[in-house]
Amino acid sequence: MRELKNPGNKKSNKPQTTDFQIETPKSILESFEQIVELAKDSNLDNKFLKKASPFIIFASEKLQLPELQAILLALFIDKSYGRIRISEIAEFIGCSTTRILRLSKDVDSLVDLNYLKVSKSNNSISYRVPWEVIEALKKDEPFSLERVQVSDINTFFEQFSEMMKEKEDDEISYNKIKDRSFEMLEEIKDSVYAKELNKFNLCDEDAMLFIFMSHLFVENDDNCIGFHDIENLYDNNRMPSWCKKELRKGESELFRYKLIEYVNEEGLARTDCFKLTDFAKETLLPEFKESKIGKSQKNLIQYSTLPEKELIYNQEEKTSIRELTSILSVERFKGVRERLEKAGMRKGFCCLFYGAPGTGKTETVFQIARQTGRNIMKVDVDKVKSCWVGESEKNIKSLFDRYRSICNNSDLAPILLFNEADAVLGVRKEGANGAVDKMENSIQNIILQEMESLEGIMIATTNLTNNLDKAFERRFLYKVRYEKPTIEARKKIWEIMLPGISPESAQTLASKFDMSGGEIENIARKHTVNAILSGDETINIDKISDLCRKERINAKIHRVGF
Repeated sequence: MRELKNPGNKKSNKPQTTDFQIETPKSILESFEQIVELAKDSNLDNKFLKKASPFIIFASEKLQLPELQAILLALFIDKSYGRIRISEIAEFIGCSTTRILRLSKDVDSLVDLNYLKVSKSNNSISYRVPWEVIEALKKDEPFSLERVQVSDINTFFEQFSEMMKEKEDDEISYNKIKDRSFEMLEEIKDSVYAKELNKFNLCDEDAMLFIFMSHLFVENDDNCIGFHDIENLYDNNRMPSWCKKELRKGESELFRYKLIEYVNEEGLARTDCFKLTDFAKETLLPEFKESKIGKSQKNLIQYSTLPEKELIYNQEEKTSIRELTSILSVERFKGVRERLEKAGMRKGFCCLFYGAPGTGKTETVFQIARQTGRNIMKVDVDKVKSCWVGESEKNIKSLFDRYRSICNNSDLAPILLFNEADAVLGVRKEGANGAVDKMENSIQNIILQEMESLEGIMIATTNLTNNLDKAFERRFLYKVRYEKPTIEARKKIWEIMLPGISPESAQTLASKFDMSGGEIENIARKHTVNAILSGDETINIDKISDLCRKERINAKIHRVGF
């Protein structure tokens, strides 16, 4: 390979001579495109370097990178749709992986300049191009990482969270997180958190562990931090044995200064789970406590963002939803709670929406929230469950702890929505012996206990109709069954979803196809997409009927009267 020049070297004013006429590239990406085309199967030989020279020089000067790094960046950009391995680059240019590995110093330089992110996990190395780099190149500009100025405790933990996301992808090491965390603490050295933490004079490792536990509490209201959580902080998820030993035996400096304590469960201390002490929260995190109301709203669905939708119900559903919406309004809900409390009854409202899929259960919750001014804390049951023994139970407890915290710090209790909760509302297994069955039963028992003491509003939606556990059935104060819409209701849904449809056509579709509201909405969306693509917005009843027939997979739509 010929010697490649650095951008700082003095360039000759003599025009570049080539065997063919080449137009000067107009942008970095255009020069990259030419470099990539010429590099394919070239082995990066002298013939390639000669032909690609104008494009290499253009990119090198624009980006202020050495020429070889400009070539490598072009090759990485071309494969920026996912994770990139060195072997893929080698295969593309037609050389051995070993030869490309000889250029690893230049690849490392691109990483140092933040043009690439490298992931090192399980003895495997891969790279990706950050979207910020792509955006800069689209603007025909070199990329320069703008470091966020950390000015307060909230920004500190936001930046720490960003680092932990990179850690999940193995793109940043424990030592880099530690160094950057201490740099950020220096930037907010006048904050209560930084001042108080400094007073304990902890070693770097203990200070880092406490910062990580603080992060889990601040971000997730996590009051049950297990070894599995702590392992995420360390490289290759390998927690130092000395650290685990100190925590198990209560010998860590964090115990000595009463910054952490064991989680107490049914009167017993769990030596594998920890939480910040009240002393630590009050002494080091008063700034966070003051902003907790705003912080707690961060991951909620805001009622003001929910679009208004007209939902069509059967008569019985309409009556139940209207009554429930009225009760959950601010004025009436407060009065109802006070009456229940005086009568010595539970103040919480647990409601169940159940029935066939696509009948509007989840959308009803959204509309109730919009009309009553309540935000929504949505729970995806599948994400709460974990393959780790004990983690799912901890996640469920943490979830209800967080909901209580939000209620305590909000003027208006949000709605706790367990969406598609089939997996936790089914009949509990008798005599469960397997680990999975025991976990399922344990999760259900925790939810049942929490429903007893709930002081807010919980709504669960499920497709279950016959397999609901009796213990759950007793605890739901309001139970609304969603039936498939009647022909009259389907006609109204067709008219709402397709505003230009004639009453006769809507009646025909409603009578011919026994569909749910969700299925009708899907058909309407497909019709709209087809209209945009074809430019023809005419409502063709035959084409819509054809879409209806294709809507369900492996099932024939029941036809009524035809």
